[in-house]
Amino acid sequence: MNNGILVFLDRDLQAAQPALKKGLALGAASGLPVTVAVNADNPAMRRAVARHGGDREGAEDKLRHAWRRRIDELADAGGTGLEVEKRISLDRDVEDDLRQTVLACRPALTVIHTSDQSTLRRHLFAPRDWMLIRHAPGAVLCVHDRPWSTPVNITVAVEPEESEDGLDRALLGAARRWGQPLGAKIDAVHVMEFPDETLILVAGEALPEYAASASNVRDYHQKALDRFAERNQLEADHAHLLEGPISHTLTDYCEEHGSDLLVVGTVRRNAFERLLLGATAEALLTRTQNDVLVVKPADFRSDWEPR
Repeated sequence: MNNGILVFLDRDLQAAQPALKKGLALGAASGLPVTVAVNADNPAMRRAVARHGGDREGAEDKLRHAWRRRIDELADAGGTGLEVEKRISLDRDVEDDLRQTVLACRPALTVIHTSDQSTLRRHLFAPRDWMLIRHAPGAVLCVHDRPWSTPVNITVAVEPEESEDGLDRALLGAARRWGQPLGAKIDAVHVMEFPDETLILVAGEALPEYAASASNVRDYHQKALDRFAERNQLEADHAHLLEGPISHTLTDYCEEHGSDLLVVGTVRRNAFERLLLGATAEALLTRTQNDVLVVKPADFRSDWEPR
C-alpha cells in the first residue's frame, strides 16, 4: 500500500503537465512518495502498425521509453529533487486503467489536470477527473494551468449547520494537511441561499422558526459558522458567510480573493440524480479557474473496490 501522492499525466507527450508540478510540490512539502502514472495508449500508432505490419511490441517499448524520459525531464525541472515511481500503461479502457492504478497505489491524494470540456460533453463523455471524483476512494485534486501563489491561498467551502464530526471537519483537516506544509493561508466560507419569499409566505408555519425571514436565516447561518470556527480553532476573520447560488458564489469569491485552491466535499449520487441536479464539486470544475480539492465523506464506498 502506497498512501502517497498519485499523479495522472495528460496523454500528450509534450504537454506542460501542471498536475505533476503541483504533485511534486505537495510531495516535497509533505514528505510523501510520489507516483506518476500515464496511459500511453496511442490509437494512431496502433492503426499505423496494423496497416503496415510493423513491430507493435517494439513501438510500445519506444513509447514507454519516451514517457520515462519525459517524466524525468519534468521531475528534474520541478527542482524538488524527488525520486518518482513511474507507472506507464497501454490500456485502451481509460476507466479500467484509472481503477487499476488507484487500487494498486491506494494514494492519500490523487492529482489530475482537469479537462476543459463543456458541461454537456462532460455529461455525455465523462472525463478522467469526473471518473475519479465519482468512483475513486480518497481525495482528488483537480488542477488547472495557473500556478499557485506564495503563500498558497486556500478556501474551504463548509456547511456548518451539519454534524460537528461530519464532512466539514474533514474538509478543514484536508486543507490543513496539504496546505500547512506549504505555509498556506486558509479561509472557510459558507454559502447560504435564501428561501424564495413566496415559499415563506405559502409555507408559513411549516417552515422552521429560523426561516421565517431573511434576517433570521442570515443570523442562523452566521451563528452556525461562528460555532464551527470556534470548534476548529479558526480565527473569526478567516470564516466568511456568503449569499447566493452556491457554484456561482464560490467561483466569484475565489476569483475576487485570489484563491489558488478550493476545498469542497462530495456525496455519492446515482447517475440520474447527477444528470438532473449536478454535483457542486463537478459543476465547479467547469466554472472556476482555481484548483479544486474534492474530499469524500468517511462513509464513501467506492464501486471500484472489489466486492
